[in-house]
Amino acid sequence: MSVKGRTSFVSTNSKRFNGCRWCFLILLLAPFWADGATLTGTSTSVPQGTNVNLTAVGPLDWVHWGLYTETSLDRKAGVTPLISDFTLLDSTNGFAYVYEFADNYNGYGWSDGTPTLSVTNTTTGVWAYGVPTAGSGFRISAPADTTLRTLKVYVGAFAARGKLEASLSDNSAPVYSDNTFANQMGNGESRVYSISYAAQSAGQSLTVKWTLSLGFRADANVTLQAAALSAPGVNNPPTVTITSPSDNADFPAGSNITIHAEASDSDGTVGGVEFFQGSTKLGESTGNPYNLVWSNVTAGYYLLTARASDDSGASRTSVPVEIFVNGTGGTLTGSVTIPATSVDLTAEDVSDWAHWGLASPASFDRKNGVSQQISGFTKIGTNDTQRLEDNFTAFSWTDGTPTASTDSTRTAVFIHGLTNGFLLTVPADTNPRTLKVYAGLYGAEGKFQSYLSDYSAPAYTDTSLSSIYGNAPALYSLTYAAASSAQTLVVKYTARTLFDADYGNVTLQAATLSGGVTNTTPAPVNLLSPLASGNQFSFSFATESNRTYVIEHAMTLSPVNWQTLTNLVGNGSVVTATNSIQTESQQFYRVKAQ
Repeated sequence: MSVKGRTSFVSTNSKRFNGCRWCFLILLLAPFWADGATLTGTSTSVPQGTNVNLTAVGPLDWVHWGLYTETSLDRKAGVTPLISDFTLLDSTNGFAYVYEFADNYNGYGWSDGTPTLSVTNTTTGVWAYGVPTAGSGFRISAPADTTLRTLKVYVGAFAARGKLEASLSDNSAPVYSDNTFANQMGNGESRVYSISYAAQSAGQSLTVKWTLSLGFRADANVTLQAAALSAPGVNNPPTVTITSPSDNADFPAGSNITIHAEASDSDGTVGGVEFFQGSTKLGESTGNPYNLVWSNVTAGYYLLTARASDDSGASRTSVPVEIFVNGTGGTLTGSVTIPATSVDLTAEDVSDWAHWGLASPASFDRKNGVSQQISGFTKIGTNDTQRLEDNFTAFSWTDGTPTASTDSTRTAVFIHGLTNGFLLTVPADTNPRTLKVYAGLYGAEGKFQSYLSDYSAPAYTDTSLSSIYGNAPALYSLTYAAASSAQTLVVKYTARTLFDADYGNVTLQAATLSGGVTNTTPAPVNLLSPLASGNQFSFSFATESNRTYVIEHAMTLSPVNWQTLTNLVGNGSVVTATNSIQTESQQFYRVKAQ
C-alpha cells in the first residue's frame, strides 16, 4: 500500500560528547490516506426561479426540510432511508434555534415522496440562528462504504457566509471544506454542494456540517433545504399515481369504473402499468394514457393500486386509493362540529358510551349495567398508542365501569404517524341509530371514514379537520340504519397528512350511541327450539335491536320470586340461552322484554 502526501525525510546528526555517541532522529510523516477512498466536492449556485426535481436527482434517496413547519421532513418513498434528518448544531455560546421559512430563491418538487406524495414548486426550508460567527447550523449524514456515491446538499445563507465540511468516519480520505459561499445583503441564491465519496471499508458514514462562518449583521443565519443521494449506474424507478377515481369515491353497485394512472420515468421509459384491487390484478395498460375499465363492480370496500415498470425492469407501486361501492336500502349521514368544552356522559340519553385513556393508554371505560355496544378501538398502524391529559373537552360520568365515576377528565389516547389511527364498530340493523365520536389531532390532517358492513348506503368521509401548528378537536355525528339485521357500522379515523413529522398525531377521546328501537311496546317473545342434553337445557328466541331482555327461571310456575339467569341487549337476530339443570328437579323459564 502506498503513502500519499509529502515525502518522508530522515535526518541524522551525531557528535562525540563525553565519549558517547548521541544520535538524533527526526521523522516527518504525512497524513495517511487509503487507496480507493475518496472525498471530493464542488459548489454551484442554484439560480433564482430554478425548480429542483428531487425525484430525478435522488434515485437512492432524497430529503426536503420545512414544507409546513420547522419539523416537517419529506423523503423519498419506497426506499430504505439513507439520508438522516438534521441535527441542530449549537453555537459556542450554547444556543441555536431552527425555524421554517418560505421565501427561498428557488423551488423544489417531487412525485415520489412521503408523507407528502408530490409537490410542484415549494420555496420552503429551515434556517438556524445562533450567535453570528459562532458555528450554529446543521449536521446530516449518509452511509459510506467502498461504493462511489454523490450526495447533493442544497443550502443557503442570509446576510452571512457559510462553511461546509464533509468527512468520512474512518478518516480514509481528507476532509472536504469550503467557506466561499456568502449572501452579504440578506437573502439570495442558494448553493448546491456535490460531494462524491467512497470509504476504505464497509459500515462507514459521511458526515456533512453546514454552519455559520461569518455574519454580516445581527440576524445572520444559514439555511438547509434539501439533499439528494445518487450513485453511478443506479436506475431510478418510475413514478405512478392513480388520479381517477379519487380517494374515498362512492359508486352504485354494478358500475363500470374507469381507473386512470399517471406514470413517468426520469431516466428511461415506462413499459406499462398494472392495476390491482388488493392483491388481485384487474388488468394492465401498455401505453399512455394508462387506463383500465373495471366492469360491473359489486358492493364493497376496495383498495386500488397501480404498479408501473420501466425499460430497465424497475417498478414502483402507487399510494392506495380507497373507494366504496354501495347498494341500497340503508342510510348513513354524517356531520362534524366543534364539541363542547365539558360533557357529562351519564347525562346523555344514550344506550352506551365509552371513554379511552383515563389512567393509561389501555384504559377503556364504558356505561355500566348494559351490554357493550361500542367496541374498544383496534389500533391502525405500528406505532404505540399513547395517553394525553390536555384534551379540549373534559368528560365526566357517574355510571361507568370499571371506573364508577370521574369528574372533568381531559384524558384521551393518541397515535403518531401517517395513516395510523383507530378503528371502532357498533351494531347496525334496520332501526335508526346515532353514533357520536369525539376525536381530534395535532399537527396533522385527519381522515374520518364510516361505512355499513352490508354497504347498503354511501360511506361518509370527512377530511376537513386539520391543524398545521397545534391541536384541533371535532365531534362527528353519524345517523345510520342498515338494510338488514345483524350488521355493523365501521368507523376509521387516521392521519391523512402530517405537518409535524415528529409529533403529528390523531386522538380518540369518547363515543356515545343512541337509538335502535323504534317501537315503544316490545314484540311478543316466543321461545323456540327447547333442547335438553345431559345437564344442559337451552332454548332460543328472536330479539329486537337495542331491546333489553331479562331471562328468568324458577322450579314452579308460581314461585315467590323468579331468579334472573342473565340479561342481554338484542341485536335483531335469534339468540340462544343455556342453563345447567339438576336431573331431580324441574325448571321453568320466562323472558321479559323491556
